[in-house]
Amino acid sequence: MSKFLQDIEDKNISKMKEFLLDSFFSHICSDKLFNNKELNNIHKFFIASKSFDMVSIAMSYMAINNYKQGARYYQTLSLLNDAKYLANSSNDLVAQKINLFCSGLIEYYEKNIEVSLNLIKASLYIKTLSKYNFDEAILKYKQRIENENQQKIISSTPPSFIPNEIKDDALLALLQVGRTIAIETNIDSLLTIIAQQIQQALQADRCTVFLLDDEHNELWSKVALGLEMQEIRFAANKGLAGHVAMSGETINIKNAYESEYFNKDIDMQTGYKTRNILCMPIRNLSHQIVGVFQVLNKFSGDFTQKDEDLLIAIGSSAGIALENANLFSKQKKLIEEQKKLFSSFINTLSVSIDARDKITSGHSKRVTLYAELICEKCKLSEEEKEIIKNASLLHDIGKIGIKDSVLQKEGKLTPEEYEHIKEHVRLTHNILSKVYITNNFKNVANIASSHHEKYDGTGYFKGLKGEQIPLGGRILAVCDVFDAITSKRHYRDKMQIKDALKIMVDGRNAHFDENLVNAFMSISVYEILKIIVNDVNCDFKDDKILLKEFNLFELYDILNMEEDSITEKQKELIKTFDKYYYYNSKG
Repeated sequence: MSKFLQDIEDKNISKMKEFLLDSFFSHICSDKLFNNKELNNIHKFFIASKSFDMVSIAMSYMAINNYKQGARYYQTLSLLNDAKYLANSSNDLVAQKINLFCSGLIEYYEKNIEVSLNLIKASLYIKTLSKYNFDEAILKYKQRIENENQQKIISSTPPSFIPNEIKDDALLALLQVGRTIAIETNIDSLLTIIAQQIQQALQADRCTVFLLDDEHNELWSKVALGLEMQEIRFAANKGLAGHVAMSGETINIKNAYESEYFNKDIDMQTGYKTRNILCMPIRNLSHQIVGVFQVLNKFSGDFTQKDEDLLIAIGSSAGIALENANLFSKQKKLIEEQKKLFSSFINTLSVSIDARDKITSGHSKRVTLYAELICEKCKLSEEEKEIIKNASLLHDIGKIGIKDSVLQKEGKLTPEEYEHIKEHVRLTHNILSKVYITNNFKNVANIASSHHEKYDGTGYFKGLKGEQIPLGGRILAVCDVFDAITSKRHYRDKMQIKDALKIMVDGRNAHFDENLVNAFMSISVYEILKIIVNDVNCDFKDDKILLKEFNLFELYDILNMEEDSITEKQKELIKTFDKYYYYNSKG
């Protein structure tokens, strides 16, 4: 067994990297060739280990190796373009440097001396910190090219990574496609971009990009240039695209109506006249088919071998980009599903806490709804709102450690019982701080356990003061107290709304953060009442128009006015509010 095969067997990534990089100039800058089998094994090894910087380097080597063994120019460009995509994606300078140098070599072999020297110069402008800088060897090679081509020596101005000197439209199209699709992660946008680039590069009338859905064994597309944008789905073994997807063949049809693969019914339905077709599989990094290109009606004549070569080159980069976008889409969907599962779990916990005492049922839900309204008023970010929402739902989870005899006691608590029930916030902190779901979840523990802290520092369990209390905790303090005093308890009925609002207003800068009370009091009466009667599915009908006109501050002012100075509309507001506030005498 050779040394590199032994390294593969041992799964020694660092040794494999060292082997590949150490052998760079001994193979690339000489007449030596890598053994194809060895090089393919190296390539597969790095794919399996997800070392995409080294996959890029291996592919750059493979491009040179294949070219020296007779591969066509555009096939070589295809490999180099894929390697460039991976080098840029992995942000590896050594891979980028090698890719540019290898691209320069290919142009040199093709006698494109100016382009070659520009690419080699570009590789010299990438400075790496590793021992594999290669500058000395690259400079020697550059000098060799210049010495052999004195009449074509060009300016030493630093080149761009896509040299202006490149005049080949096909090569420009290839580079443009690679650059454009490398940064796009939305699969629908990517399909459109690829189709547009191919249509332009091949000078064709239409292009459709089909993706292979392995799960449903279907081909689908949302791209049909020249037709209305819509999703198309059909069995993966049907039609011309299906045949290409299953067989892996490239089909270049000169006369569509004479081909056994062409379905004339589509033209009959759309009124479109198909003349010629180029249909080709799209492959990913592992050479698996992930989709199909279907290009229709070249403007001038038939599709040529050069068109096929260019589509192969574009297709390889497109295949990687489409697979990455598809994985990104699946990951995004998985994250959304995990969020839903997490949200369901949190809601279940919250309901379970409230279920211990029917009289306080729905408390955590109402506190959460109040908190969401304050968050909206304060224009908090979606991330902050999500954290505060979870903290609201779980703020009383520590009550699972409180005795039922205390939690459900009718009448006032003794001092000892009150000290016992105060322990629920410490228990809340201890429970939630041991839960690791996301990096931000530790904030949920701190917020949930600070809802009994007071702005003046006289609260519990840490005795925090002012802005020492997390913003979410200050919001919960407002919401928790308001719901407690506007809900029925074992030892009392719900408080008159005038008295409840007075507690909130008078508690500013003592119990509560003044700014947050002001935000809460500026919420419309309708929004507050909706939460108060949240658990009885109350229908406000036409009353909502009146209730939306006033906020809690205005209601409080009206309730404190002399009776003879209250207008008819204000009296109607009070009457309507009381109707819902005491609805079903439940609260």
